[in-house]
Amino acid sequence: MNKSYRAIPRLRPLVAAGLAGLLMLVAACASTPPVPDSALDAAKVAISNAEKAEAGQFAAAELGEAREKLALADNAVKEESMVAAERFARESRVQAELASARTAMAKTAAVNKEMERGADALTEEMQRAGEPR
Repeated sequence: MNKSYRAIPRLRPLVAAGLAGLLMLVAACASTPPVPDSALDAAKVAISNAEKAEAGQFAAAELGEAREKLALADNAVKEESMVAAERFARESRVQAELASARTAMAKTAAVNKEMERGADALTEEMQRAGEPR
């Protein structure tokens, strides 16, 4: 019984080394997530669409924020922080889409205002034409 008790302290370094090796194997197998290419591409397309819609004129703040978030996403990819990169890319896409929506709203408001002016001018012309001379 005394022999088996002495064998246990001799095994402790082997068990510790085995566990350390197992932990290193698990850590080596755990890889970083892949580059969020689809999220980055979607953000770039959304920014491009916003620029084509003239968001720089009507929603410059939102477009600027979209560009900043895309730059943060690119930096996160370089730092191999893929989770942050995907989050920033998604935020960039949302900001660019918001810029596009605000641009469309501003353009629609301008068209409506122009139509109101035209309707007012027609009403005024009709009133003048109906007046006796």
